Amino acid sequence: MARPVNRLCGMEALDFNRLASLIALMIVLVIASYSEMTRKIIPNWLTLSGAACGIVLGYLPGGNTLLASLGGLAVGFGFLFLVYVFGGMGGGDVKLMGAAGALLGYPLIVPTFFYTAIVGGVMAIVCLVWKGDPWGRIKRLTTRLKKEDRTRHEQDAPAPPLAIPYGIAIVCGCLMTMFFAL
Repeated sequence: MARPVNRLCGMEALDFNRLASLIALMIVLVIASYSEMTRKIIPNWLTLSGAACGIVLGYLPGGNTLLASLGGLAVGFGFLFLVYVFGGMGGGDVKLMGAAGALLGYPLIVPTFFYTAIVGGVMAIVCLVWKGDPWGRIKRLTTRLKKEDRTRHEQDAPAPPLAIPYGIAIVCGCLMTMFFAL
């Protein structure tokens, strides 16, 4: 039997594997946020090794079960993959949420989505206002959606899309989950 760590993160007892999962998640989050801010990508080696670490730790006794790790990976990756397919985010963000799901486990990936969506929405609003002319962007988008004949004029050129570093929102969502749910 694993010996519990005394009252860490508000839990009565924390197994070694659960603690190892949280430490691995923190390492993945720190590297992902640094990479997202400096190079605007989240490396594959980081997300894939984080997911693999979550699965291996889920296989060992204590902490998450293998089923919880695989469920977290599937839910984390699956929901954001749908957004990725329609061009709403990058692949690194999808894989980062999958790795977070594997390390947190199935039950905790659900509030992570909630917190991530809130932080991502706030980031989108701030980005929209910061870049200027938010009402003009919304007007151009609705006008473009209303037009049946997609003829473009020079004054009808689309604004460049806003790039929101959603990896930062995922990092904040994971940290909020660890703070509030654990």
